[in-house]
Amino acid sequence: MVQPVIRLATIEDAPEVAELVRAVDLHYAGPEVAKPLAPTLAMVEQTMREGEGTRFALAFINGQAVGLACFALLRPGFRLTGLLFLKELFVTQDARGKAVGAALLRWLADYARERGATRIDLTTEGSNTGAQAFYERLGAERMNKVFYRFNLSTDVLTGD
Repeated sequence: MVQPVIRLATIEDAPEVAELVRAVDLHYAGPEVAKPLAPTLAMVEQTMREGEGTRFALAFINGQAVGLACFALLRPGFRLTGLLFLKELFVTQDARGKAVGAALLRWLADYARERGATRIDLTTEGSNTGAQAFYERLGAERMNKVFYRFNLSTDVLTGD
């Protein structure tokens, strides 16, 4: 089996990142909700240019981008060591079953350790049992936490 090549994405990789971000949207939200490629690329480029917290790692097989991790390093975290928060992990349909997701997670773990972070945190949808089984198979520990969200498209937290 060909091992994927994984690296941190650069601004030159923005088109590949955007295609995979759009694939995530298509996978989870469907074509009626997913944004077209042009605004997706604009968002990726803005994120990279402005140095926002999001970082992107790409996995390649034979030069083709087949996997994406969207993540951020957050501090202070446990004993000030910080953590890597994994927002999205996605592997294209054709590359599934080829250990790309596991390779991306190992790369993320190495990346975090090199920067002194001591854990990776992530969430999944409650109904995404496949992802949950995948993470648990790799040794992830299911946490007893409650997840909250402020929907900023409403009037919440406006100061009124």
